[in-house]
Amino acid sequence: MVSRLLSALDARIARTRDPLQNDCLRAERATLLARQGRLDEARAELDRIRARHAAKPNAVVTAWVCLGEGMVVYYGSLGIAARDRFLRALALSEAAHARRVVALSAAWLAQMDFATQDFAALSRHLPHALKYAEPDQHSALSRACLVAAEAFHWAERFDLAMPWYARARHHATFEGDESMLSALMHNMAWLRVAEYRRREVAGELGHAEARQAKLSAESIAQFDGMVGIGVLEDPWSPCCARQVLILEGHARKRWNCWRQINAEGVLASRRLTAELAWCEGRHRVVPFERCGDSKDW
Repeated sequence: MVSRLLSALDARIARTRDPLQNDCLRAERATLLARQGRLDEARAELDRIRARHAAKPNAVVTAWVCLGEGMVVYYGSLGIAARDRFLRALALSEAAHARRVVALSAAWLAQMDFATQDFAALSRHLPHALKYAEPDQHSALSRACLVAAEAFHWAERFDLAMPWYARARHHATFEGDESMLSALMHNMAWLRVAEYRRREVAGELGHAEARQAKLSAESIAQFDGMVGIGVLEDPWSPCCARQVLILEGHARKRWNCWRQINAEGVLASRRLTAELAWCEGRHRVVPFERCGDSKDW
């Protein structure tokens, strides 16, 4: 499927004759490529832009490049190493009064603040993003609205989260940003599964919550496959579905999924290792080397 947002950026680049503005748009396009999982293409484009401005750097272009490089790092590892690039992009864009980069950098910093549960920093970066985003800057507004929704959802105020989720979806849909819609689905699924786990442990889980978590987990891969997004082709999406299996008591299915991931050479992270320990402790599952090829898996 051809990305509507990517096509729109390509058209703007073709119409723009000013070299500086053209390179800003190309760097913005690279951020989208990174979010789509096309990391090599994004990296190559950003390297070309840097080379063109090596002799005479421009602050706004450099801010866009830093933002793009942060996206490449973030989507390459889903870690927090990109934070320095986002901070640099924010500092440069504020100094150059480049509102679009300010808003987008602050929105992504807020996203990372939520991921690390640094809520003091989030309370600074999120209002900053919303303040500087222009009404038509859907990329920054959709990300900022998603972070606000996540924060309310994490606080178990789904009633307050829903309007923010709706705004995030509106901005992403209006712009044709399939990558943002994918991120919205991923994050909602993770938070619903986390809520599922908390309620199950407390003995408060209802069938409606369980069904929502299961459907959210199952819909991620279907959507990404439909729109051709290569981002997040890693353990996190199947891990979300496996948590649902664990909570439903299908522990051996969970171990079978883990064996498949090991066979594909995916390195275990702390979170996946913790999931293994939780599964074994909760369901007293024997290591998969001793399980054979049981038809119960």
